[in-house]
Parts: sequence; structure tokens; C-alpha cells
Amino acid sequence: QQPQSMQYLTMIIGLRIKIEGFLYPDFAAQVPEFNADMAELIASGAVKGRETVMEGLEKAPDAFIGLFTGANTGKMLVKV
Repeated sequence: QQPQSMQYLTMIIGLRIKIEGFLYPDFAAQVPEFNADMAELIASGAVKGRETVMEGLEKAPDAFIGLFTGANTGKMLVKV
């Protein structure tokens, strides 16, 4: 049996799906415009960040471990 990744590759080729990677430098010239647009969206409330808040300093170790186990959505915060 093929490894799962190869099964997906076969399906992708069969469906003629195009995969194209990109890197940050490809769009570096557009970053200032993006930052300005995002600042407006955040200020208007149209875009909101997600946070996981743990109450109490005693929860700091759990919060730290949670960063590596997927226990958080968005920022992991410890409220003291």
C-alpha cells in the first residue's frame, strides 16, 4: 500500500489540481498596503483576533504546555 501522502499526490494529479507555493518576499511590495488595510479592519471590528485566556499565575505552566499541544485558539494569555 502507498504511503498516505502518495495517495493524495495521485488524487491531485488525477484531478489536475494545481499546487503553487509562495514565499513572503514574493509579496513584500504589498506589505505596507496590507498593513494599512488590516489596521482599518481591526479598528472597525470587522476582523477580531482569537484568544485563549487562562486565569491565574498557577495556570502559566499549563498555558505554556498548551502552546505545544494545540490547547489554544489564537493567542494564549495568562490573566494574573
